[in-house]
Amino acid sequence: MDKDVLITVGGLLYTGSGEGEKDNVDVISPGQYYFKEGKHYLFYDEVVEETPETIRNRIEITPDEVKVSKRGIINTEMEFRPKEETKTHYSTPFGTLIMGIRTDRIQVEEKDDSLEALIEYNLEVNYEHVSECFIRILVQPKTENGGFTLSE
Repeated sequence: MDKDVLITVGGLLYTGSGEGEKDNVDVISPGQYYFKEGKHYLFYDEVVEETPETIRNRIEITPDEVKVSKRGIINTEMEFRPKEETKTHYSTPFGTLIMGIRTDRIQVEEKDDSLEALIEYNLEVNYEHVSECFIRILVQPKTENGGFTLSE
């Protein structure tokens, strides 16, 4: 896969118990992809609505672990490892939250022309369970005409 890619990060959060509310979060952005020493590296900027600020994102993906680093108006280092709980500080302009991440599953599928990672986890904020979460990270190369191909 080429260096210049389209990165789609889609998230689904289930809040409450039983028939809790669902919330979809999707970010689609051009970015850069590198593969080095068995790790996939993604770099992209995320625009923050209603501000001139951006968040610089770095994602490292292996079959056993996904690390997400955010720098800018939001700062955090999140680690996802199956059957483990990790804690991190999630710093925003309004204050810092303590996040607990209990990863249930990571699935990584590598193809010649794409990379897909699925992550299932439970999220705690300030020691309170908030939601069950699902993240899908899809990486695709630019097309020959300079654009990007969107696929499901």
